[in-house]
Amino acid sequence: MSTLCAESVIDDVDRIGTDSATVPCLIEGGFLYTGDAQQPYISNSWILVRDDRIVDFGDCEQGVPELEHIQVDAHGQMVLPGLVNPHWHESFVAPNFDQPDDTGLQLEPYAQGGDITALSTMFGFIAGIGEQLSEQEALAIARWSLWTQLRSGTTALGDVGSVNRPDAIARAAIELGMRIRVSRWGSDIMIPEQGQDYRSIADTDRQIEDWQSLMDDWHDHASGLVDVMPSVVGAFGCSDRLLSAMSELSERYQTPCAAHLSPLPNEAAALQRIFGETAIERFDRFGLLNPRLIAVHTAYCDDEEFERLVESGVKLCFSPAHYGLSGEATLFETDRVVRWLQRGLPLACSSDGDVAYIGGMPEAMRGMYLGIAQAANDNRLCPPGRTLLTATQYAADALGWGERIGSVRIGKQADLVFIDMDDWRYRHCSHPLKMFLIAGSSRDVDSVMIAGRFRIRHGRAVDVDERQLFLDFQDAAQAARARIAP
Repeated sequence: MSTLCAESVIDDVDRIGTDSATVPCLIEGGFLYTGDAQQPYISNSWILVRDDRIVDFGDCEQGVPELEHIQVDAHGQMVLPGLVNPHWHESFVAPNFDQPDDTGLQLEPYAQGGDITALSTMFGFIAGIGEQLSEQEALAIARWSLWTQLRSGTTALGDVGSVNRPDAIARAAIELGMRIRVSRWGSDIMIPEQGQDYRSIADTDRQIEDWQSLMDDWHDHASGLVDVMPSVVGAFGCSDRLLSAMSELSERYQTPCAAHLSPLPNEAAALQRIFGETAIERFDRFGLLNPRLIAVHTAYCDDEEFERLVESGVKLCFSPAHYGLSGEATLFETDRVVRWLQRGLPLACSSDGDVAYIGGMPEAMRGMYLGIAQAANDNRLCPPGRTLLTATQYAADALGWGERIGSVRIGKQADLVFIDMDDWRYRHCSHPLKMFLIAGSSRDVDSVMIAGRFRIRHGRAVDVDERQLFLDFQDAAQAARARIAP
């Protein structure tokens, strides 16, 4: 291609992605990681974006397109496909009891094998909190929670059940220009410490009706940003009726569904006592072991169950940066994650969720890169390029959006993340992505483009007032906590 003519450049970045912008955008000079194994990187790249699509990309050393365009200078930056977080929970309404001196630190119910009775009780209680929020409270909290993910480079989310109103989460995503599959918190039973019967603690019919309402309102939404993903928080927290309904909806609408599946060592014995089956056996009975299922934290299954998961094509997802916070040994206590990767199978990573910000996808990728190498005793199993795929193409595939997003490829939507690397960390570095995974963080995200439009530019929101978002969240969370606290 010929060299760019200076007079064809329009210095008007604010026009990118607006209705009036018919001129394409040329992103020039970035170190591009494509998320595509066919051409994994271009050290001095250009990307041509028209409207919401990537129409071409290439190597600046071989020339750039000669046409009128809006120019984006990406020199000194690493350009990645938009980061995809397929397992996330919006939980910011919950109070945060952390103390600066660690006073009152309690053992997490997820730790030391998992307290199944405590967790199933807690999950059942959480199932009804979202509907207790006013619409304004729910929207204000959702906006701030989603903003923390957007600011971290996340362009698409999978909601695996949140402590909020799903409609509010969907509206907040559209306002921020983010992609999301919404759900409602699916959990209706608790498992007692003894006995052979579970206890119903939430309205099963209401939860099933909520899933259907979400399908009616948000499935294949006209915004192009929102869809639905029915999910249950855990097999130990849901009845057969809830599992059956999730299976039926996923099949009827051909949409992904999700669950924390065999995530804790103590789960199998508890479920066998009540249902006579493990979590994976229950899911198999309801036809849920199929390529539409996102199975989260699935580390505690036997060899036969593992082979059934491989055969069924389920999408596995882990949250390696979160396990330490909750006292879980998911990556290290079994070999299931390592064996999955050794088979060459796709694996997604995610941030999970908590009562406050716990890091975004950059931190999840670091956990995946370093954690897998330690667990496998092999630094080759999940190198930086494969780690990137766990947060881009593999994660997009899990959400059913792999043909639209997840990599830099001609015809895909232009979801891009720009990482600052013009500092001392990268001076003596031949592998920028590796350095980012080791020494970078969400704080290094400079700009975020979704569907050809900048939503974050030079660390600042383009369409919203960050300070006002936080003030609105703070007021809403305080009011809701005062009213809902048990």
